[in-house]
Amino acid sequence: MRSFKLHSLTALAAAAGCAAFAQAVETAPLSVTVDGIRNGDGAVIVAAFDQAAAFEAMDVSKAVALAQIPAAGTKVSVTFHDLPHGTYAFAALHDEDLDGDLGMNGEVPTEGYAFAAMGRRGLPSKFEDAAVANGETAGSTLRLKYWN
Repeated sequence: MRSFKLHSLTALAAAAGCAAFAQAVETAPLSVTVDGIRNGDGAVIVAAFDQAAAFEAMDVSKAVALAQIPAAGTKVSVTFHDLPHGTYAFAALHDEDLDGDLGMNGEVPTEGYAFAAMGRRGLPSKFEDAAVANGETAGSTLRLKYWN
């Protein structure tokens, strides 16, 4: 019931043009570089997460931003503009066949992937270890891991 009231108040404020309910959200950019691309096939997909649970579960449906960049050279970069001030952790996939999924051969990935602060074992790190605050000079670098 409380969310109903909140939605009702928000709708009422919007209808009345009430500026007191509308607050501008301060935003800033955050750049991500993905290094170690093994070929120019497909694209590199970068996901930005602002919640620990979504990042640690790799629930891309809960990513706050996604970017798809053609795979070219050994490195690509993307800047996420207008992210609300906060902390973000990133994951990347070299989607060589453009199917939108991490290719697997049994339990072994056949395409490159990376997580911010990823260790040698290739497992996702904790959000708090991977997160970076956005701002004018903020950035994150991910190195793709290939198992084959």
